Amino acid sequence: MTYLREMGITPILQRQQDIQQYVGYAQTAYFGGRTSAHIRKVAVPVVYTDFLSMYPTVNSLMNLWQFVIAREIKFVDHCHGEIIQFLEQLTEVHLFLPETWKQLTAFVRVIPDGDVLPTRGRYSSASNDWQVAVNHLYANSPDDSLWFSLPDVVASVILTGKIPKIIDAFRIEASKEILQGLKPTKLRGKIKIDPKKQDFFKVVIEERKRVALRQDLSPIEIERMDKALKVLANSTSYGIYGQMDRRERGRKLSVQCHGIDLDPYCCQVENPEEPGEFCFPPLASLITGAARLMIALLENCVTKLGGTYAMEDTDSMAIVATENGNLVPCEGGPLKLRDGSQGIKTISRAEVKGLAKRFESLNPYDREAVSGSILKIEECNFDPTTGGQREIWCLAISAKRYALFIKDTAGMPSLLRKGKNSSKDHWSEHGLGYLLNPSDLESEDRNWIAQIWQSIISNRLGIKTAKVDFENIPAIGRVTITSPAILEPLSDLNASKKYQDQIKPFNFLLTCHVSPLGYPLAAIPERFHLIAPFELNSSKWLRMNWINQYSGKQFKITTQKNFSSRTTARVKTYGDVIADYEHHPESKCADVNGNICDKKTVGLLYRRHVCIGEIIPIGKESNSLEEVDAGLIHSFESVYTTYPDDSRDAWEKFWPTLKGFTLAHLMSETGLSRRMIQKARNGQVRPHARNKVLLMNIGNQRSDWDQHAKSDL
Repeated sequence: MTYLREMGITPILQRQQDIQQYVGYAQTAYFGGRTSAHIRKVAVPVVYTDFLSMYPTVNSLMNLWQFVIAREIKFVDHCHGEIIQFLEQLTEVHLFLPETWKQLTAFVRVIPDGDVLPTRGRYSSASNDWQVAVNHLYANSPDDSLWFSLPDVVASVILTGKIPKIIDAFRIEASKEILQGLKPTKLRGKIKIDPKKQDFFKVVIEERKRVALRQDLSPIEIERMDKALKVLANSTSYGIYGQMDRRERGRKLSVQCHGIDLDPYCCQVENPEEPGEFCFPPLASLITGAARLMIALLENCVTKLGGTYAMEDTDSMAIVATENGNLVPCEGGPLKLRDGSQGIKTISRAEVKGLAKRFESLNPYDREAVSGSILKIEECNFDPTTGGQREIWCLAISAKRYALFIKDTAGMPSLLRKGKNSSKDHWSEHGLGYLLNPSDLESEDRNWIAQIWQSIISNRLGIKTAKVDFENIPAIGRVTITSPAILEPLSDLNASKKYQDQIKPFNFLLTCHVSPLGYPLAAIPERFHLIAPFELNSSKWLRMNWINQYSGKQFKITTQKNFSSRTTARVKTYGDVIADYEHHPESKCADVNGNICDKKTVGLLYRRHVCIGEIIPIGKESNSLEEVDAGLIHSFESVYTTYPDDSRDAWEKFWPTLKGFTLAHLMSETGLSRRMIQKARNGQVRPHARNKVLLMNIGNQRSDWDQHAKSDL
C-alpha cells in the first residue's frame, strides 16, 4: 500500500462516495478461491500444473489497473441485454483471446436453475463452518436471485453449455481521464514504475522474473527481492481490494447495509467490519471470479479430452495423466476396466503439454521477462537428476488436504520435497499446522506432518508401515492471544502475578481438543475449550491446570479412553487427530449416487445439487484461521459478522410449519429440549443459530427438493 500512496493514488472509495449500491452488489458476489478434492482417497497418477501468479495475471488480462488510476469509475446500469448477447456468442475459443477478458468487468443478477455457480454455505451438518463451493445451484423462488461476477457466469456457461436466467446486470468502466498528481515510484529503491504508463501488476511480476538474472545483486539480495516482490504482487493485485477488518466492539451498533437488493437496510451488529484503506469490492470480486474462470477453463479443456483431475487449489490443478494415456481404477468412475471394476481415463503427458501451450496465448507479460505459458507444468514433475518427466501421484482427502508423491521400483511411496526452483514441499499442512512438533516441541520443523502423510498414503496403497511414534501423546497446539475473548479467562491466573510475569496480548498459549465423549460431566461442548499458559515441558501437561476459555474454570486433562469426571477432560492424542484428518469428509461434493461425501466416501466425486434454503448476509471470510483450526472458536458467530435482514428472514416464514411435527419427533431428530421446541413452535422464541438450522433441516425433509442436497447460503 505504501507504493500506491507514493504514486499519489487516492483509494477509490475516498474519491467516489456515492456508489454504495454497486459496492453492496459486488460484495455479495465475492467468494474466495476454488478448492476441492475431486478424487478422494484414491492414489492416481497426475501431472501437477500451476498458473503463473494467478491474481496479477487476471488483473492484467482484465486491465484492472485502469480502474485504480482513473479519475472516475462509471457504472452502466441494466445492461443485461448486452450481457446476454455477449454470452450467446461466447465460445471456449474466445476465452483464449486476451481481448475477451477485458469485456468481463461486469456483474450479473441471476435466478439460478442448475447453473454451476459459487456458493458459500454450511455444507456439513456436523459443523458450523461456511465453505465456498462451485456446485449446481437452484433458486427456491424468484426472490432467490443473486449477484455474481461476470467471470463466474461465463464459467457456468462453458461448464454447462447454457446461459443462466439473467434479470439484471451492471458494467464498470474507467474514465479516460486519470488521477491528477500521479508520480513514479521505485520498488525497493531500484525498479522504476510510472503508474501513468505502466500496469503496476504486470511490472511487479516481470521484474520478479528479471531479478533472478541480475548480475549486480548478491544471491541474498536476489532472494530478498524475490520474496518482497511476491508479497507485493499478491497484496496489491488482490488483498488490499478485499480487505475488511472486523472490529470487536463488545456491544451492538446500528449499521446500514447494502447488499443484494436496491434499497439498503439497517440492523444491529456487535462486531461490524470496516473496509481497509484501498478496499474496493468490485475489483476483489472480479479478481477471484476471474481466477475461478481460469480454473474452469482448464477443467473444461481436460474434460473435453476425456480426462479428469484429482484436486484443484485456487491456482493449481493435479490433472490425472500418464505417459501415453490409459485407464486406471477409481471407484465412482464412469468407465469399466477389464476386470469389471470402475475406472477413469488418464490423458497423456503430451496432451497436458498441449493444454499448457494453449494457455500461452493468455500470457499478458513482456515475453523477454516472462516467456511461454501462464499454465506451468511444475518442476516436481521432472526427475532432478535426469531432467526427464516422471510419473508422480496424488492422494487427496478434501479441500487443501492432499499430497504428491512418487513410487520406487518396488512401489514404495516417497513424498515430493522442495526442489531448487520450488519453495515448498508438496504436501498439505492445512488442519495440522497449529500443532506443536511432537518429536521436538521447540522445533519449527514440520517433517512430522510428512510422517503422517507417508503413513496415510501407505495405508491407502495397502503397504504395512510402522505407526508414527507419537500417536499416544496429547495433541497440543500453540496459538497466539489475538483478542480480549481469549485473554479474559486468564484474568484470575494473572491477578496474583506481577505485570512482567502476566500473560499478555500476543503471547503464546497451549490449546488442546477434547475428544467427542471426553467432556467433563455437565459440560456444554459448544461452550468448552481448554487453554493453558505456554509450557514446553510435556511431562507437565497431564498434571497442570487447564482453563475453560468460556467460563474461566480450571480442569485437568487425561488421554485415558472412556474416562469421565466433573473436573477432568479426555483430550485427543496425535493418533486421534491423525484419524480425524485422514477421514475428513469433502462435504461440498457428492458421490456417484448423489449422496453427500462423508468419512467413508472413496473415489471420484461430483458436484452437488444445492437448493437455496435461506439467504444470510455475512461478512468476509474469517481472518481467524489459526483460532478456527486450534478449536478456540466453536461457533460461526464468533468468526463471521452476520448482518440480519428482516425482509429475508426465513425463520419467520418457517416456524409455523413445525406444528406439523410431533414434539417427540422434533426432540428425537434435533436433541433439543421439549420446552425450547414448544416455544419455537409457538413463535415465542427465535432459536440460537445452530438450533435454528437443526429445526429447519427437519422441515426441509418435506420439501419438494428432496432430490437435491440441502444447504443454507
